[in-house]
Amino acid sequence: MRKTIVAAGAGIVVALALPAAATAHATLLRSSPADRSVLSIAPPAARFFFDDSVRVASGIRAVRNGDGSVLGATPRVVGGRTLVVPLQRIGEGDYTVLWRIVSDDGHTEAGVIAFAVGAGRPPPVPSLTASSGPTARDVVSRWLFFAGLFVASGSALFRLVMGTGRSTLALPGFVAAFLGASGLLPHEGTFSVRFGIAYAVAALVAAVGATAAAISIVEPRAAVTAWACGLALLPLPSIAGHALDAGQSWFELPVDVLHLAAAAVWTGGLLQLAFALRGGAHADLLRRFSTLALVSVVVLSATGVIRAIGELRAVEQLWTTGYGRLLVAKTGLLGVLVGLGWVNRYRLVPRGDTAMLRRTTGAELVLVAGLVVAVSILTDARPGKAHSVTKVTVGTPPPLPPRNALVVGQEDGDNAVTLAATPTRTLVTVFNGEGLGLNGLTVAIAGSTGTSCGSGCYAVATNRRGRIPVVVEGRQHVFDVPRRAQDGTALTARATRVFRSLRSVTYTERLASSPRNKIVSTFTLEAPDRVAYRIRGGGAGIVIGPRRWDRTDGRWVPSPSTLLPQPAPIWGAPITNARVLSRTPNDITVSFLKRKVPDWFVIHFDPRTLRPHTLEMTATAHFMHHAYRGFNAPRRIFPP
Repeated sequence: MRKTIVAAGAGIVVALALPAAATAHATLLRSSPADRSVLSIAPPAARFFFDDSVRVASGIRAVRNGDGSVLGATPRVVGGRTLVVPLQRIGEGDYTVLWRIVSDDGHTEAGVIAFAVGAGRPPPVPSLTASSGPTARDVVSRWLFFAGLFVASGSALFRLVMGTGRSTLALPGFVAAFLGASGLLPHEGTFSVRFGIAYAVAALVAAVGATAAAISIVEPRAAVTAWACGLALLPLPSIAGHALDAGQSWFELPVDVLHLAAAAVWTGGLLQLAFALRGGAHADLLRRFSTLALVSVVVLSATGVIRAIGELRAVEQLWTTGYGRLLVAKTGLLGVLVGLGWVNRYRLVPRGDTAMLRRTTGAELVLVAGLVVAVSILTDARPGKAHSVTKVTVGTPPPLPPRNALVVGQEDGDNAVTLAATPTRTLVTVFNGEGLGLNGLTVAIAGSTGTSCGSGCYAVATNRRGRIPVVVEGRQHVFDVPRRAQDGTALTARATRVFRSLRSVTYTERLASSPRNKIVSTFTLEAPDRVAYRIRGGGAGIVIGPRRWDRTDGRWVPSPSTLLPQPAPIWGAPITNARVLSRTPNDITVSFLKRKVPDWFVIHFDPRTLRPHTLEMTATAHFMHHAYRGFNAPRRIFPP
């Protein structure tokens, strides 16, 4: 028997027992506009697409960065899984939308996206922040509910198995469960989500149980109703949680309920035993409960193994996710509880030491209270399986696109993502800050999963044109590919000659290697060989013919320089894959590739003069934006 106890205790530690009723969360699949996107036309609404049913939560905001609200109407959910946030008629500028939803499991989730309106603007930074972690009210409500459930349901199970028990001891459990369930009810739409329905029923059952337990003080027959309500509470947290989510195995619900029942037997039984000891419990009752506690430990261990496997996808998620760390913390508390139980069964019960049993039982109840706090936080945490565990590997530099492809590129966090559209296939490449392809990513192109076409390359067989959504590990990018794109080689060559013939030009450059590292500079180029630049918040420099001056610490330091013929376009030559993406009376947009680096360019030219308006370049750890002005202005560059 002693070996059984040791094995059960070890099973709990290994299995991380008691992840009671962990709940799933709706996951944001994509948004429209995409986060950090730059649009030429203002959208009438922001849309957020989820993988499960959601409802609107309070606190949704839409603002112009640095200004007031641009929320156009009351947000709504369309089709059960799409949150629509209407916007006012907005013009050029940077905007942030804070979304908040209630998932079907009752949890509130939130996030922000930022987007810009105005061709050529740099990617915006959100001006709002979101937090969707558990609030103090959530934790307290869950603690009250689970503590009450363990006491009320555990007392009922103790009565059922042991044939004795005091219904009045279940009264505070029912009251706590009622208060906790009431606090967990959604602020709106209670009966429109499974979580709300389950906890509304739990509040009702707890209220009936509390009433019956109170009446049993004067009318013992009412205790039957109290015990029935205690048993009825047991499955409700599992029904509210993810055990009934689509795609779950049929055994998830019974395993979850059995896990809760084992925890309740231990908790409620300890409370009943503590009061029985005060009245001088019989040795037979102590031995029988000791056996019952042993069975509950074995059940906790077995169901804990199943629950832990179901909620974690990898061992490292024990320390890399908040959910895993909470499981580890609860395991430590359970280990202490198992140790106390071992002392009770093999040391105190055989000696009939009721005085020491009362003290150890009280200690166990205190530990159980702490354990329930951990459970309260855990049930609001995202399970480890909700965190993607993608085996991403770094390969060689990606293959360059075919020469007959239309090519465009965008920033993807620290990485770059490019699209090449050919007459028969669409290829997407993803490479890191060292120019190496990233393999093993989940990449969807126009709704289809891409298959490998080389290092960091993903392809689908489609010639789709128009707006092509590309989702890389849940991050959406939208590429505009015209149905018919004229060759832009000759046009780009003429625009290059126009640029080189200018007397002067000024542009502002935003250069980033990642979302966290960027610099903004202003450059002025003057014929035949003068360059001046100023870095925002940094240094400055001037080059005139063979001389150079750099300003550091407030003073200019001269040095020799090589001749820099100016104005020189940043895109240079030779180029390939030049295509005209769009043509309007005020703008010609051309994309092309410099294969030697490689660099992906999208440039907006004036159709009358072929001077550039804006430029976007995507390359390894170089995400560049230019805005041009000051063409043929009077000379401004002189020695300092």
